[in-house]
Amino acid sequence: MNDIDLERSNLKPATSYISTSLHEAVKLRLDVVATGAMAEVPPQTIPRRFQDVCQQYADHPALVWETPGKGTNGWTTLTYADYQRRVEQTALMLLDVGLEERSSLGVLAFNCPEWFFAELGAMRAGAVVAGIYPSNSAEAVRHVLATSEATVCVVDDAQQMAKLRAIKDKLPRLKAVIQLHGPYEAFVDKQEGYYSWQQLEEKTYSAALKQELLDRESRVYANECAMLIFTSGTVGLPKAVMLTHDSIVFNAKSASACMKDVQEGAESMVSFLPLSHIAAQIFDVFLSLEHGGCVTFADKDALKGTLVRTFQKAKPTRIFGVPRVFEKFQERLVAAEAKAKPYSRLLLSKARAAVSEYQLAVIAGEKPSLYATTKYWLASRMIRPIRQMMGLDNCRSFLTGGAPTSDEMKNFFLGLDIALGECYGMSETGGAITLNSEISNLFSSGQPIAGVEVKVQEPDASGKGEIVLRGRSNFMGYLGQQEKTEETINADGWLLSGDLGYFDTHGNLVISGRLKELIITAGGENIPPVHIEELIKEELPCVANALLVGDHRKYLTVLLSLKTKSDPATGIPLDGLREETIEWLHELDINQTRLSELLNIPADLHLPNETTAISAALQISAEPKLLEAIEAGIKRANKNAISNAQRVQKFALIPHEFSLATGELGPTLKIRRNIVHAKYAPIIERLYN
Repeated sequence: MNDIDLERSNLKPATSYISTSLHEAVKLRLDVVATGAMAEVPPQTIPRRFQDVCQQYADHPALVWETPGKGTNGWTTLTYADYQRRVEQTALMLLDVGLEERSSLGVLAFNCPEWFFAELGAMRAGAVVAGIYPSNSAEAVRHVLATSEATVCVVDDAQQMAKLRAIKDKLPRLKAVIQLHGPYEAFVDKQEGYYSWQQLEEKTYSAALKQELLDRESRVYANECAMLIFTSGTVGLPKAVMLTHDSIVFNAKSASACMKDVQEGAESMVSFLPLSHIAAQIFDVFLSLEHGGCVTFADKDALKGTLVRTFQKAKPTRIFGVPRVFEKFQERLVAAEAKAKPYSRLLLSKARAAVSEYQLAVIAGEKPSLYATTKYWLASRMIRPIRQMMGLDNCRSFLTGGAPTSDEMKNFFLGLDIALGECYGMSETGGAITLNSEISNLFSSGQPIAGVEVKVQEPDASGKGEIVLRGRSNFMGYLGQQEKTEETINADGWLLSGDLGYFDTHGNLVISGRLKELIITAGGENIPPVHIEELIKEELPCVANALLVGDHRKYLTVLLSLKTKSDPATGIPLDGLREETIEWLHELDINQTRLSELLNIPADLHLPNETTAISAALQISAEPKLLEAIEAGIKRANKNAISNAQRVQKFALIPHEFSLATGELGPTLKIRRNIVHAKYAPIIERLYN
């Protein structure tokens, strides 16, 4: 009997490839063809994989974090053997406070070693981990904990504990809340159900509890749910993506197999992206295990400017960041360059151009001339101090994903001898779909990883169509949402991504657009636009249409049209305001009854003529009292936002309602977002300049 047969015998019986329950297992797609190192990968639980790695790399450094006044020069290092002991102690802690089998552990904290201990400890205890974004509101936290059937929650600090304190009465299954870091309020470790991590970790646990842990671990199966990733849809609250143990282990192994120049036991990574996101889970927790690598934890202010300091300490060999991370680096480097002397700026510009030219030739598969190679060698010596200053002089792999990366940014970093490899993935596919390790151009996302089938469904004449995927790492389903699950995975097991794309001549996947309306900001945050638009319209009864903007952007903005009358025959919006708009304006002591008077634009826009509409939009000069009232309404709507990233920062008024006649609405009266974006592009750009 081979390894796969042995592991198959330990799978929990299952009748379907999908499930929406934490108490059911699923069939695994072991028949999906994989090649090379992935051809004979047996199903394995995460606790078993973790144990194997810890034994293999027992004396190697696993985790490093800053501990001022302690450790070596204020930093603590944990070996894999110590890592394993800490995870076991955490599993006992969680059992002791009431973590139930097949329930969830919620983790509401910034990246830290305890996050890893809690996650892996919960899985050993037969539970499921559910990460929660630290910026989530108390109500959004309640939604995650209730949906995930959480019995224990780990929180970062007193601020996060306050959120749990406010909602715990609404969560009957939640038995315990554990706070990681002080200072602590007086009720912690005094009142039942509230604990400090430190006191629990210092306890000695009984032999009976240790036996219970072993018994629970023996009942963990590779085809059961191990993790919930909460991902936003276009409307409503986030859905819980269910991932099996096998999905996560297989995806990490497959991604690892695609990487070049891996140095087993010597790789270095930095953990700074939210661990409630699948990308951070795969890259930080599980790829590091596959490599026997060392993870250094950044602090809470990493994305505000301290990340470079952590990079300088860790000297990462591989980094993964959303485009906004690289954009912040670019902004700082450009600002620093602007302060340099003119001659230095000229030399640096010439050096970047030479490095970029060489890299583009290599990417295109050309053999650079001796002259170009010599020029690159000299120029790279000038560029190297910049990489050293950033702490990236040892880095061999620069991966980006979670949101599209601009060509301008890719070219900027190419001039610093940094080729950004854009990747493609989804929570629903267990992480990576493509990994751009063999970069052959600057516009594709690389080739599919081993064991993942990818095809373009119903391609048009140019080869573009919806990207669909099938493989072992596909999710089980959305927890408690059978209908949504069946809408996402068809009867043949193909996952409908909602993304448009095509394959280039090298077999690289190119993402060309989005079928679904979900906005992904430059920071990689998934934003459901309809929900936010409706919140704004609830606060502002004068608003006919609200269209959220923010895809690939640093922050959210919104385009607003006010309610006006329309021509009953043609459906073309008219200049006269609707009664509800007039009444709302009266409350502001504004007495205009026509949009042209209110916004100081021409009364006749000659609709559906787009040119006059855009011209009017650029000329709008609204009543100050109107602008103040709208801003106040948006601020009220922002109070109901699920997280800070979902708050609208700016708005712009547009000169007429959306309509079929003017092209903003489709036949079913849905907003044609791409049409509105194109039409009002100058207005949108003004909101970001």
